[in-house]
Amino acid sequence: MARRRTPARTVRRRASGGRRPRRRKGDDSWFLYAVAAVAFVVVAMWLVDVVVANWPLVIGGTIALIAALAGVLLLRHRVIETREREWLRDNARLERVDHMTGDRFETLVEALLRREGFHGVRRIGGSGDGGVDVVATAPGGDRFVIQCKRWGTSVGSPQIRDLLGALHAYPGHRGVLVTSATFTAPAREYAAGTGLTLIDRALLAAWFTGAFTLAPRARRGAGRRFLPGRRPAPPYPDGELGLEGALGDEPA
Repeated sequence: MARRRTPARTVRRRASGGRRPRRRKGDDSWFLYAVAAVAFVVVAMWLVDVVVANWPLVIGGTIALIAALAGVLLLRHRVIETREREWLRDNARLERVDHMTGDRFETLVEALLRREGFHGVRRIGGSGDGGVDVVATAPGGDRFVIQCKRWGTSVGSPQIRDLLGALHAYPGHRGVLVTSATFTAPAREYAAGTGLTLIDRALLAAWFTGAFTLAPRARRGAGRRFLPGRRPAPPYPDGELGLEGALGDEPA
């Protein structure tokens, strides 16, 4: 009896386990893309016709929407400013500073800078701050880097040296070291002639009242003026801002 030939298709089916090869899905995906493209064009043309036919209403609605959005943003900005002023009024006192953490003291310095009109005020402080806690730009364009020390002991020469080293990473910036304590005599001697501004406890109290300003050009004619780095006589009775208050024991 003659042996029947097995069709090649059957042989391939047996080799694959007896299953018919499935038809690949997605072969007709081009049709779906084409339909979506046509629908998009139709909707776009309809929108163009609506805008053209009702352009005064569309322009008016757009202007109203932009104005409403701008109003919401302005209101939010005003609310934030009001809250910050209230917080600054409640916390810009030496007796409050003496109980602050280092982070809260940096927040206080940021608020003082913004009150003077500084912009771009940004916190850098952290484990890798490199000796810089806050950066900001004065209204006159001068750029500052600020190191904050909420300390209960005097700030010495090593901290001055650290800030001078950190300034190498901020060319064109002026360095400021502000502390809730005092500076040692060697620290002041080391900082002399370096261009650094040192704000100690007494000068910080004057900053609270506006008797001292870090950017004199931004507040001309508004009260007494002191050049950065100079220590003024307190323009208030002793104890009014807690000058005699006890310092904390732990540094920031």
